[in-house]
Amino acid sequence: MGLTTIRDIIAELNRQAAEHQAHRLVLIKRITTDPTYQREIKRIQQSHGWDVFHSAPDGWRVMLEPSSDADSPHFSPAVNTLMNEVHMNEASLSCIRAKIEALSTFLVPVFRLPQEVLVQIFKAGGRMPHDGPVTEHAVPRPFPLVVASVSRQWREIAVNTPELWTNVTIKHPRPYGWVPLCLQRSCGQPIDITIDCRSTSLLTAPVVDNMMTLLMPHVHRWRRFALMTSDPAIVYTIGRRLADASAPQLRHLQLSLSGSSGNQEVLLHDILQGGAEALSSIRFDSLATPWGSAPLINLTTIDLRWLWLRTRLQYDQFRDMLAASPRIRALILRGTYIYLHSGRTYPPLSIPTLRYLELSGDNVCRMSSLLATPALEELTLANLDETEFREFVDSLPDGRDGGRYPALRALSLLNASMCTPTRRFMLALPTISHLTVINSATAKFLELFRKEHAEDGLLSWPRLRQLTLVDDVDYFLLYGVVQERAALHLPLSRLVLNAPFIHDDYLVSTLEEYVEVNIIKDVDLDH
Repeated sequence: MGLTTIRDIIAELNRQAAEHQAHRLVLIKRITTDPTYQREIKRIQQSHGWDVFHSAPDGWRVMLEPSSDADSPHFSPAVNTLMNEVHMNEASLSCIRAKIEALSTFLVPVFRLPQEVLVQIFKAGGRMPHDGPVTEHAVPRPFPLVVASVSRQWREIAVNTPELWTNVTIKHPRPYGWVPLCLQRSCGQPIDITIDCRSTSLLTAPVVDNMMTLLMPHVHRWRRFALMTSDPAIVYTIGRRLADASAPQLRHLQLSLSGSSGNQEVLLHDILQGGAEALSSIRFDSLATPWGSAPLINLTTIDLRWLWLRTRLQYDQFRDMLAASPRIRALILRGTYIYLHSGRTYPPLSIPTLRYLELSGDNVCRMSSLLATPALEELTLANLDETEFREFVDSLPDGRDGGRYPALRALSLLNASMCTPTRRFMLALPTISHLTVINSATAKFLELFRKEHAEDGLLSWPRLRQLTLVDDVDYFLLYGVVQERAALHLPLSRLVLNAPFIHDDYLVSTLEEYVEVNIIKDVDLDH
């Protein structure tokens, strides 16, 4: 009968291995019981002593110390023939065992996946952030190198999947051949480049400049470029490289200068002057470049963070920048970003296409009043003190007449020191269906959601369906809110909680009687 499955082949190889092993033991027994073999062993021991002689672990091979001057053993032709037969037997046995080991890998479920499925898994893994810990002396291996080292099949798939090598993440000078390998194996595909210098002092400006020497010939296929560093010299190095460059496929550009060295900032007078027609998204931290002119035009995402004294925008610059991107959909303004003179009134800025807005810092109230965003769907407020939050709430018009944000469905509060939210706050934002509270007085919100605070039987935010709480949560207060909303036919559909709840399955299971519960361990506050 023919062998039709891998298991059948392995079973047959195991049978052959057992036969070889049995025959090997027979041969060894014949060697060790041969009188001429025993006499020769005795002669070596008596002539040279035990210091130069010892037996191999299997008990029959004779080995002499290399430093000894003893003659090699002189066995009879019959014994030598048996020994050669044992050696050939062991070579065959080693080959059989190697085949068994190679075939056994195919019995692991993941190795039986079709190649096209593995390709998609590898592509997804290659796009994931490289979040392993980086130190001066150690760096995690990039994902493509990991999967390529698992098996010959995986290596062949990895090497022949160009998309797997398009995520060029650099957090350490090692592995030294990583960048050239990605550029070669990506085979002309668009590439995403991340240079993160924050975890090691080894990525100095000269080292980064050398890496840019490798990357610049491929600038025509850059799709994303992100630099994160606390060293202004590295930003200037990148700036010189990009000043006159042309990046026709570049969609996203991030240049982030951060750290604990004070209010450091960088001015780049020219950037991508050769053209970047596809650029639609930028993020600049503590960095300025000519605003409102190419390539910073026709953007859909603008992300500005911590623009200090020399880089902070004036109102006219901010207005012109927005005017140069009439189809902007996401605007993120963190820390300091625009200088608004105290006591001066500024004309409102209309952004009819904006869908996502994030504000933080000392000007949240003034900025939210300044920006006219009738189509806004998501609003994030971060790092507010209680006074700033109170002023923001007081500035909101009544939502029953349309309000400031008539289309708003998602509100996120991050590190906000809040006064107790009032019924007026809820009425000013009546369309909320998704609420995220991160380190921002969760208990005050939950109290407002309780039935005793309802007016005319109507709970606060009747459209609320998803609630994310990354904070210290009072279980009994949360359970009461979930249960009451379900009883009043205004149930939550999804509840996202942070890690402490994961250690108590009972608490989670009681909530799951009313709502889908998801537990998260980490929150990226720098997204």
